[in-house]
Amino acid sequence: MKRFLLATTLALAAASSAAQAGVSPIVAPQELEHLRTAPNVRIIDIRPADLYAKNHIPGALSAPYAAWRGPANNPGQLPELTELAKLVQRLGLDEHTHAVVVSTGENTTDFGAAARVYWTMKYLGLEQLSILNGGMQLWRSAKLPEDQAAAQVAPSTYQPVVNPDILATRADILTQIDNPKARLVDARPTAFFTGQVKAPTAAVPGTIRNAVNIEHSVWFKPDSTEIVSAAQAKQIAAERFPELVDDTIAFCNTGHWAATDWFALSELAGLPNVRMYPESLADWTNTAEALPMDNTPSRSAQLLEKLKGAFTFN
Repeated sequence: MKRFLLATTLALAAASSAAQAGVSPIVAPQELEHLRTAPNVRIIDIRPADLYAKNHIPGALSAPYAAWRGPANNPGQLPELTELAKLVQRLGLDEHTHAVVVSTGENTTDFGAAARVYWTMKYLGLEQLSILNGGMQLWRSAKLPEDQAAAQVAPSTYQPVVNPDILATRADILTQIDNPKARLVDARPTAFFTGQVKAPTAAVPGTIRNAVNIEHSVWFKPDSTEIVSAAQAKQIAAERFPELVDDTIAFCNTGHWAATDWFALSELAGLPNVRMYPESLADWTNTAEALPMDNTPSRSAQLLEKLKGAFTFN
C-alpha cells in the first residue's frame, strides 16, 4: 500500500511539474531537431568554446560550463547573481524561452554539467528547461545537422527571480542532519562515500553524517550515457526510497554529481522538496571547526595515505 501511495504521489508531482513548465526535462536528439527552429527555443551549448567552434547544433549559443561555476578552490559555489543575470541575458533567456542544455555526452559524469546548468537556470527562476539526452555524442550518432557559424540572438532584459526552494546551504544541512524526516543523499561513487578516496577540494575523506549513498551513475541506461526515462526514474526512486520525507538534499564534492541526483529525483522521478547543496564537501570539510562526518578514516590512516602519495611518481 505504501509503495502504491508513493507511486501515486510521485506521478502527481511529476505531472504538476511538467504542466507548470510546459516542456519535458529531457529531449531526444530527434525531438530537438524538430524544436530547434522554433522562435522561443534557445540551445545552450556548455562545452568548451573550442569544441563549439569546431561544430555545434545549428543555432546553438556558446556558454561554457566554467561560466556557471565558482572559483577553483570551491567550484560548486554559485557565481554572483549579477554575473549569472548577465549570462542568461546574453543568451536571450527569459520566462518565455525554452532553454535546452547541451553537453558533450561523453560519459555519465558529463551529464552532471548539463544538470548543474539546468539547476542554476531553475534557481534563477527560469522554468521552461530541458537537457539533450546523450549530448552531442548522441546527436552525431543520429547524423543530425551541425554548423560552425556562431549563432546570434538578441539579449533579454530578464531579471532573475531566485527560487530558494531548490537550494540548500551549510546551515540547512546542520539543521536537517539529525532530522528523521530529512534525507541527505551523497551522489558520489561508493569509494568516496566510504572514505577510501578523497577529492582534492575536500579537507578530509568520508561523508556528511547520516547521509545515504545513491551514486549518480544509477540513473543511466546500462552501458550508455543516456539518462533513464521518467518512468524508470520513478521506479528507481521508489526502490531506494520507499517512504517519502519532508526534505531531500543532494550533495557530492563540488555540486556536479549531486546535480544528476537532484535532476533525477526532482525533475524525472517527481519527488517533492528536493534540494541541492551546491558547494558540497568542498565547503563542508573546509570550515574552521570540523563539522559532523561519517566514514572518516583515523588520523593515522590519513597520514599514511598522505605519505603514500608523497612517494608516488606518475
